[in-house]
Amino acid sequence: MSELIHLVTDSTADISPSDADALGVHVVPLIVRFGEQQFRDGVDIDADQFYTKLEHSDVHPTTSQPSPDAFATLYRTLLANPEDEVVGLHISAKLSGTLQSATLAAQEFDPARIHLVDTESVSGGLQLLVRAALDDIRAGDTAAVVAEKASRRRSKVTILVLLDTLTYLHRGGRIGRAQAFVGGLLNVKPLIAVRDGEVVPLARLRSRSKGIDMIVDQVRGCAPLRSLAEFHAAAAESMVDLEARLGAAFSNVTAVLGRIGPVVGAYSGPGGLGVACLGAD
Repeated sequence: MSELIHLVTDSTADISPSDADALGVHVVPLIVRFGEQQFRDGVDIDADQFYTKLEHSDVHPTTSQPSPDAFATLYRTLLANPEDEVVGLHISAKLSGTLQSATLAAQEFDPARIHLVDTESVSGGLQLLVRAALDDIRAGDTAAVVAEKASRRRSKVTILVLLDTLTYLHRGGRIGRAQAFVGGLLNVKPLIAVRDGEVVPLARLRSRSKGIDMIVDQVRGCAPLRSLAEFHAAAAESMVDLEARLGAAFSNVTAVLGRIGPVVGAYSGPGGLGVACLGAD
């Protein structure tokens, strides 16, 4: 093919800058704020800096979507060659206005050259869809087909997050149907999922170990798997246990490992463990 397909996502995919460079993915950062201080997710503040700041700050962080201009500036660069196209895979529209900003920016360009997808996903789930789309591009699919396949695959993504507390999700207003969990949660670990683009409650576990057991059982129910992602929010020790148990259960799948970044971490809080899996096509 003479044209080039550029894959764009946003920072809630929690792709590290080094991985984004290696993969050739363009990441538009969301914004995280501590009071008057403003940071671009993954650019001005990384996961380590964020969780340290979260621990020592009296101000609860807030987040906001990128501006349409941030997308338009990138699109102008990527579409300088008249034959090139963009595929944009973004966080669930029920969780963020990021896709709306991208859609507004795309109106400045030929609509046939920008293909935007609401992945109904976030963090590891979004990243797995991005990586699958890269495989499609390498296989020679057109931009329209890459976007169509991503739209079809989103129903095959399962996202599970074992939180240390619901406090951050509740404060941030992204709690969705997991609101039912609020109250009576002392000494339990809430397990939540992202379904149809919103947060839903799954279970209240008495220990982190029981939570990991349930995660492994849930992932088994998604087999056969195309890919798997495991992420943590300042919970490296627990991540070792999660890796070991999932590795034993799915020895034929190489998991993507990573950190829950600043914007997603503003809602998960520290101590969270996240798993995403993508079912086979």
